[in-house]
Amino acid sequence: IPAMEGLIQKPGKKIAAVKVFGVAFSLLILATIALVLISAQSSEKMLQAVVIWFAFTGGLSALGVVLARGHPLSALTALMVAWMTTLNPFVAAGWFAGMVEAWKLKPTVTDLKNLASADSFSQMLDNRLFKVIWVAALSNLGAMAGTFVGIYLIWRTLGLDIEALLQEILSSVF
Repeated sequence: IPAMEGLIQKPGKKIAAVKVFGVAFSLLILATIALVLISAQSSEKMLQAVVIWFAFTGGLSALGVVLARGHPLSALTALMVAWMTTLNPFVAAGWFAGMVEAWKLKPTVTDLKNLASADSFSQMLDNRLFKVIWVAALSNLGAMAGTFVGIYLIWRTLGLDIEALLQEILSSVF
């Protein structure tokens, strides 16, 4: 049992590396959007960029729900919100997909108790609480993968030579 002084004392504020990475990555996405707006030769290029972003972030997030054997409404939710949530480091597509999955499955306290006694992954997948968490996790992984693929494809659509850019950056650093 910890000492009472340790429980009463307020912890110092720390900036988590994950939050810094999330904000930096969001700035990269916003810079890509600015690049699309500045360098797009036509509104057709801008529309292509939006379609790429929506299709890959939403599609891969929904694919994560499908792989987790989630409800179709959870997959639809992931598809519809992933393009927005990938622009903000403080919300995630999986949260929304997980909320819909919880709404459909209605996990109970018994599910929480039974989760500890699961002996295999298949038994865990039969647990409603674990399934909600699994849907949220795979939806988030899909949205993250869609973010990387989407940025790459948008840069390619705009005619950026990513390999040359990376070589230039690496040669200047090392």
